[in-house]
Amino acid sequence: MPNSGFMLHVFVFQSILLGLGLLMARWTGQDPVSSCRWSLEAVALGVLGGVAMGFAALRLTSLPVFSDLERMVDREIAPWFDGLSTQDLLAISLMAGASEEVLFRGALQPWMALWLPGGEWTAIMAAAALFGLCHALSPAYFLFAFGLGAVFGWASWAMQDLSFAIILHAAYDAVVLLDMAVRRQQAEK
Repeated sequence: MPNSGFMLHVFVFQSILLGLGLLMARWTGQDPVSSCRWSLEAVALGVLGGVAMGFAALRLTSLPVFSDLERMVDREIAPWFDGLSTQDLLAISLMAGASEEVLFRGALQPWMALWLPGGEWTAIMAAAALFGLCHALSPAYFLFAFGLGAVFGWASWAMQDLSFAIILHAAYDAVVLLDMAVRRQQAEK
């Protein structure tokens, strides 16, 4: 049964995050929209990198040290996505990639780079820590999200293109969400 109520909640929540990111950017004098170049290179590298990161994360979480994390995701997160179509999962991935990257890498990271000692590297780590805290369903999940946030932050800074981080994040999320859906469908058989 499709979970349309959940999709509405996701859309509203991601819209609020996007609005918050844009407001924070305006308040801090940042302009995340102009830092998105949407070049073919950024899109292609973002898709390739995000897919590679997604498969690497799936492999990493299958290791015994992360077994509790994988069980927690399967038990507490995966059921939210039951009944959603592939298109729904891809839409969630795009919405999360856009809204979270505008907030963390488009607004907070550049602003922190201006004010924190250590410049860009400190800002990347600080934004990654906030990203991790927002995803902290467990200590292991915090560490995992912190690592992803650091990669997304470095990617945005290295390419000087927020669209690269948005696509990287969305492609990563797509791989992970689609894998989660496939694993749940196989478990039901």
